[in-house]
Amino acid sequence: MQTDQRTTPRVKGKVYLMHRTSMLRALGLAATFFAVTRLASAATPTPTPSPSATPVVTIARVVTSDRFAERLPNAARTTFVVTHAQLVRNGYQTIAQALQDVPGVSVESYGPVGSFAQIGIRGSSSSQVLVLLNGVPLPGGQIDSLNLNEIPTNGIRRIEVVEGGGSTLYGSGSIGGVINIITSDHGPASAQAGVGSFGSRSLQISSPIFSFARSIAANNYGLPDGTVRPNDDAANTSAQLSYGRRIGSLQARLTAGYIQQTLGVPGSDLFGPLSLTSRENDRMRNAHLSLAHRSKNAVTTLDLSGAAYDLAYTCNTPVDSTCYNAPSTTPFAQLLFDRRLETNIRNVVKNGRGRMIYGVDLARGTARIDDGFGDISTYPYAQSAAYVERDWRSIRGNSLYLGLRGERDGAVGGAFSPSIGGIVRLSNALALKANAATAFRAPTVEDLYYPGFSNPNLVPERTTVGDLTLAGKSPSADVSLGWFETSGKNLIVLDQNFLPQNIGRALIAGFTLDAHTHPFHHFVTRLNLTDLYRAQNLTTGLRIPNRGPVVQTNLSVVYLGAPNARIDAIGVRFHEEGARSPYNATIPYFEQASEYGRVDAYIRARLSKHLIASLRGYNLGNDRYAEILGYPMPGRSFALELGIR
Repeated sequence: MQTDQRTTPRVKGKVYLMHRTSMLRALGLAATFFAVTRLASAATPTPTPSPSATPVVTIARVVTSDRFAERLPNAARTTFVVTHAQLVRNGYQTIAQALQDVPGVSVESYGPVGSFAQIGIRGSSSSQVLVLLNGVPLPGGQIDSLNLNEIPTNGIRRIEVVEGGGSTLYGSGSIGGVINIITSDHGPASAQAGVGSFGSRSLQISSPIFSFARSIAANNYGLPDGTVRPNDDAANTSAQLSYGRRIGSLQARLTAGYIQQTLGVPGSDLFGPLSLTSRENDRMRNAHLSLAHRSKNAVTTLDLSGAAYDLAYTCNTPVDSTCYNAPSTTPFAQLLFDRRLETNIRNVVKNGRGRMIYGVDLARGTARIDDGFGDISTYPYAQSAAYVERDWRSIRGNSLYLGLRGERDGAVGGAFSPSIGGIVRLSNALALKANAATAFRAPTVEDLYYPGFSNPNLVPERTTVGDLTLAGKSPSADVSLGWFETSGKNLIVLDQNFLPQNIGRALIAGFTLDAHTHPFHHFVTRLNLTDLYRAQNLTTGLRIPNRGPVVQTNLSVVYLGAPNARIDAIGVRFHEEGARSPYNATIPYFEQASEYGRVDAYIRARLSKHLIASLRGYNLGNDRYAEILGYPMPGRSFALELGIR
């Protein structure tokens, strides 16, 4: 569990009513976007990408939606991809930053880069999102400490986000969806160095098989009252190895990674003086060997992986009375860890105009719970599952899939998870995608056993999920409009005493709009909007906390320079979040976090054939917002980067 969460005891404040201005602004942005698109279409009846512009890299195939490689338009489950080109162009430093523009995804951070960030998809909690690295779950979930704000984007080929219940193929913890971080084992060498506001510095080095990144930041930004937030520095070091080789019909791939982050954790501004001695040290290690055998009609894959996540927290309690625990005679320290071994075997068989995938997932792990008061316990956990999915495809491009998974998660229980879905081609340019499934999540070790913040009587969450998406293509733009709903029982939420409890029944529903133009006179525009209009506890009638903003809007306009032109790219991004639901409206400290708007911009200039300089500005409007109450974000900031490719 992340230390900052306990400082407020595990509370992340939100608001519950949607501000009228958020909806009006969102509708205004949507109208502007479609007006621009309409004008572009009128000016050029059949617009095509400008031949002089840098082409936008499109993803031909994805591997997460159905757990095998397929063309993105053929994926029935809603799938979004953040490409390597987008990571570089937008200057995303961490995985959490890279996900902030994905429709349906809510990212909430406890501060600047390095601080803990929680990720929700379609109104899910962060615990209901399964995060994979090259198809294998990352460690840290059992102690609720997986932090995507400490995983650098260096060496990442792309990030695939599959929204909606993924329990049939991936098991527990994928009620909201699946995030798959895919590393690269090919590509040119590159290097980049940067400096920025608040004492930030970074260095990234990549080769075809190895990548290294180092970043530090003092984070000495001023608070709205003029004081400087102390003990908020962060330093991150990471290394990633990725090597693949084909031997006849056998494809072997080895990946291994290491991340270490140290940071200060002063706590919440809402609870008096900030801590000057609280420190955190996180370490993540992973190794993964994949062996794939290809025959004429089948691909058989064996994955062997091991991963570990350690969280160490210290505070000089006798000296520092602002630690969250009561003063004692010895320094306060704790160490939590999550260590996991996993084996996956799957087979994909082509059969006529369809495919069948089936496999077995086996995982074993140990989690240590240490509250710093001498109560140290380790708990084993296990997962055993078998699954099968069959899909059929017609000549016209229609498709249908059926799937079923049976899983046992050790002593906490098991579940069967069926799914059904498909694609109906309404025309050459319009398709309707539909999905329905059951999904589940077994309580984590921390949910069950962390002293003072747990409940050993929790039972697994069980939900039904469904969505409908209308996707259209035209010569000038691609547009999709989707509706989703999650109906569940036994969802795990915090009660008024901040203890996890199963609630009787809940209903979550919303829609997403995503539209982006094709390159036209070097310009590309993208607009997406997420409206989470319902996230209700049907037992109490109240909105469920910790489910993201009611309305979230992203608008970006990018100018893509011609190959070898002096200007490589210019981009402006606008992000607005509406109201959030409170954790406990009866306690003033936990009232709503206000809506906010943020404008970022960048320009990338080519100094020579292989040398590019980037100037970036963040929060140019200097909105002094806090995504989590008590943890203010920095104001206006700038960064200068120099890269060789």
